[in-house]
Formats: sequence, structure tokens, C-alpha cells
Amino acid sequence: MVLVPCMHYLAVIGDVVASRRLTERRKFQRRLESALHGLNQRRGRALASPYTVTLGDEFQALYRQAGYGFADAFALLAELAPERVRFSFATGEIVTPLNPKQAIGMDGPAFHRARAQLDRLKKEQRLLGLQDGEKPDLPTTAMLNILSGQVEGWKPTRLRLFAGLLVGRSVAELAAETGITTRAVNKNIRAAELDEWQMILQNIEHSLLPGPKSR
Repeated sequence: MVLVPCMHYLAVIGDVVASRRLTERRKFQRRLESALHGLNQRRGRALASPYTVTLGDEFQALYRQAGYGFADAFALLAELAPERVRFSFATGEIVTPLNPKQAIGMDGPAFHRARAQLDRLKKEQRLLGLQDGEKPDLPTTAMLNILSGQVEGWKPTRLRLFAGLLVGRSVAELAAETGITTRAVNKNIRAAELDEWQMILQNIEHSLLPGPKSR
């Protein structure tokens, strides 16, 4: 473990919705572990502690930078579809030693806030939530509530497109990655106003921890 005194991080706790109802739960857990491993490999040092399965149905991670959290959430939503996943993000301190190998054995306000918010998401049946600091920001909460409702109807291709937009992929790159035409990419962007949601989420991220401005 690495001792870091009272620094601020972005914690995320993910929860697979209705996981106990999965008919092939063990197979899905292998899919989940593979998806998280791939994400850890791609994200590298942006993560202070890597995505780790904690309770079978849940996983968590700790970011040094806030500029990747939403993109990674949508990448996982696409990869794990048709199963749905809740993502609770929260900023705050970690007051115990960091664990750079697994996101376990750590404590602090960042995880406390993420856990409390995850409980709210479950109660309200939302998929996305973020708390920056001690109190929730009501406009941010409202926007993510609206987005959560829209995401419920998105297919994996649209989820992948949005994840790509959030890390700066061009329309041509998105078409090549998803195997659809550039016309279909633009149609998806217009139909779901993905470019507007991209701007909203990136503005939210830029108000949090320091993070990459060019991705």
C-alpha cells in the first residue's frame, strides 16, 4: 500500500442491477472481470486504485483524474449490455493508505459519499449519480437523473458511440470502431443529442479534480 495523506480523489462504486436474477450469473461475472481488467489496462495511471470486484455484484475504483469517469462508465455499460449497471461517483479524501493493486481496504469521505449515493440510486432506480464534496449539487443531480432515464433505452452501439465521444473520438473513428457508417453515427448523435450530453458531462468533470484537458 502507498500512504497518501488526505488527498482528494474520485471514487466510483458500480452495482449490477438485479444481478441475482441472472440466469448465468457465473458467466456474467467472468464477463465483468474481463471488462474491468481491460479498462484497468487502458486507463493506467489515471487510476489511483484499479477497478476491483468487491461483493460479487459490485465493483469499485479510485481515480486521480476526473476526466475519464463518465466515459469509462459508458464503455462498461456498452460492454455489459443488456445487463444494466449503476455508477455512483463521489469526490473526497482517502484517509487510509492507498492500495494500488486492488480497490479494497481503503476508507474516507470519497467512498462514504459514493456508498450513500448508491443507496439513493437504488431507491430511485437511477443509473448515474455524482456528489462533489459534502452536499449534492442539485442541478448536477437533476441532469444525471434525466440522462439516467434516457440511457435506459440506449442500445450497446449508442453507448459505445457516447463513450467514444467522451474521450474525443471523431465521427470517422467512431464509425470504424462500431462498424456502422458515418451517416449512422451522426444520426445517433442527433437522435439522442449525444453532443449536448458530451458537453454537459465534460463541464461537470472539469469542475471536479484536475484531469486531462485533451484526450
